[in-house]
Amino acid sequence: MDASLGSPHSFYPGPHSSVGAMAELATLTRPDLEDLLACEDKLTEFVASLPQMAAARNQCDQLAAQNEAIAKASLERSSEYERSRDATIRKMEELNILRTKFEEMTVAQQVASEKLAPGNIQESLLICAVQSEEESEKIAENFLQKRIDVDAFLGEYLEKRIETHLRRFKGERLGAQLQELHKAGF
Repeated sequence: MDASLGSPHSFYPGPHSSVGAMAELATLTRPDLEDLLACEDKLTEFVASLPQMAAARNQCDQLAAQNEAIAKASLERSSEYERSRDATIRKMEELNILRTKFEEMTVAQQVASEKLAPGNIQESLLICAVQSEEESEKIAENFLQKRIDVDAFLGEYLEKRIETHLRRFKGERLGAQLQELHKAGF
């Protein structure tokens, strides 16, 4: 930018502009100067024709073009910012959904882990053994009250007694193994 134009942030010509205007006035005759003073339109036309004014207009045009370019860039960045912000909001919503699912799955995994813990399995085996024993007693009671015949009694009763003893054996064996692990520090 030309130093004679002044600051790029100023609409006023630099300090040397009055010297150029004085040189232009010095070339005029007295009657021309009186005409300028008498007619405001001529004075305005004279001032507008000065090279310093043309330079100032040029500088204003350049600044307006720069401002327009900056405004367009700002608008482009604004829409880019909006897209990025919207994408970030969507990602946060996805993250919240995934976090909720993860927490639900973690709870389900903990429930499953507790259910499948060796101590709980042992307890379930012993409870099932007691239930099988109660069922075998009902079968024996039905036989004694002559509600079922001998063949049906023997088949059902033997099956329930075997089931009862297997469950009890497995539960006790698992309990013994758990005690050994506990003693070993696990």
